[in-house]
Amino acid sequence: MASTFFTRPAANLSNQSFGGENNHAVLKFLLDLSAADAWVDETQAWFLKETKKLLAAEAVSLFLCEKAFPCEITRKSWKDGGQWSCQPLREEESREVLEVIKSGKPWVSPNNRETRTFLFPLAAYQEKIGALAIEADHQQFDPDLLGAICAVLAVNIVRSRQAQQAKDTIRAMQTFQEQLLNSRNTLRALFDSSPSAIYIIDPHYQLKAINMTRADLAEKTPPEMVGKKCFAALYQRESPCPGCLVVETLQTGSTTRRLEKRISAGQNGADIEISTFPIWDSDQNIVQAFLFEEDITEQQQLQASLAQSEKLAAVGQLAAGVAHEINNPLTTILGNAQLLKRSLPVQNKDSLEMVDLIIEACDRASQSVRNLLDFSRRERYELAPTDVNETIQRTLALIGHELGSRSISLQFEPAMDLPPVNASQDRLQGVWLNLLLNALDAVDRPQGLVSIKTRRDGNTIEVVVSDNGQGIPADKISRIFEPFYTTKDPGVGTGLGLTVCHQVITRHGGKILASSQEGQGATFTVILPIS
Repeated sequence: MASTFFTRPAANLSNQSFGGENNHAVLKFLLDLSAADAWVDETQAWFLKETKKLLAAEAVSLFLCEKAFPCEITRKSWKDGGQWSCQPLREEESREVLEVIKSGKPWVSPNNRETRTFLFPLAAYQEKIGALAIEADHQQFDPDLLGAICAVLAVNIVRSRQAQQAKDTIRAMQTFQEQLLNSRNTLRALFDSSPSAIYIIDPHYQLKAINMTRADLAEKTPPEMVGKKCFAALYQRESPCPGCLVVETLQTGSTTRRLEKRISAGQNGADIEISTFPIWDSDQNIVQAFLFEEDITEQQQLQASLAQSEKLAAVGQLAAGVAHEINNPLTTILGNAQLLKRSLPVQNKDSLEMVDLIIEACDRASQSVRNLLDFSRRERYELAPTDVNETIQRTLALIGHELGSRSISLQFEPAMDLPPVNASQDRLQGVWLNLLLNALDAVDRPQGLVSIKTRRDGNTIEVVVSDNGQGIPADKISRIFEPFYTTKDPGVGTGLGLTVCHQVITRHGGKILASSQEGQGATFTVILPIS
């Protein structure tokens, strides 16, 4: 047995027999060692102390590979007096220790020393762990005992190291899982809190994810919609929506954009820009499509308002130059027509009727010129605290005769305790008069109804004029504030009324909005800031 422990003949190690008490101590030591965590310093210090006692050695040391051999080796020792040391392998002893670890065979120092060093390899599960060093002044060790100690220690160190590695892996996985969960929660919060509608579909049009904004529009929750066909869940259709470009994204990977007019029950139409983006997998295959819906109604209105302002500015410059040139010949025509009328005999009714037509046409043309001059003029408005309800009451008194000649009902619902606005009273009355007359002209049914309401919304006052008349076609409503554009019959309107209204309200720092459904009437909303 001894010949297998050493690389060359040294001392003859006899099979020293132990008594029953000693065997009991050895057995208890091996059991305690097998149950302990041999990878921690406390257990290793205990092991060295007990091994030194059992073998009656002067010193016992452990040479441990911190990682897979070959690697840096640490020497851990326990000497008399309870001295514990932990330090890197010294250069003078590295050759023998490394050879023992590498070869897996014991080594003993020469016999010409009083204290000899015995090195025993530590290995388990084909893993080289290190070596056990014993310094003693005798040569009698039980090889079975040493083999058992080394085997139990090696197995325990490997298992303890593996257990520690498993704990570290689990801890790292838990940390990674927490990071993933935090990232998921963050992304989900961003996904759901986005004011724009977002959803993801696969090549079969199945919804894979949808945010709260889009789900709310469909009056459902995301879990109710995920897994269903997008056209069925979002639009209650049995087939893909006409004009949808998501197929192009799924087939070619291209990004697409399209505009859609979306009308909800009880609401005005909204302009929606729908963008599609591809989602690729690790093999660069398109697996899903990301759809982004953004309400650009306000943006479209701002762009239209800007274009309208530019048009109005151009027309204003033109009107300022042309109006006077038109007014001069009109004055001449009108004056001569009036003189001609005075010179005609009363009996010549046909001639008088023709002259009246000339005078009437001149008056209409002169009114258009005055509107042009009012439109182009940039005079300073005389603003003062004004009661909006009072200006409306005065305007209603002016159109009383119009209502009396028509079977149209007019309702006025003023909000109480409205604060005053800083405005020109005459200008506002002109706006209300124009809007109400337009509403009366639009009503073409026996039970006609025109209503005007006032209300406060935060720091603004809203005046809403609506009718149940013929309405404005969708292709024309965007142009109604343009100069000289009218939906009335030829000769009935000049196309400047709403243009002037728009200018007056804009000069007051407000806005005028129009909405309509053809055949169901129109609504004009004037928004004025509270002074």
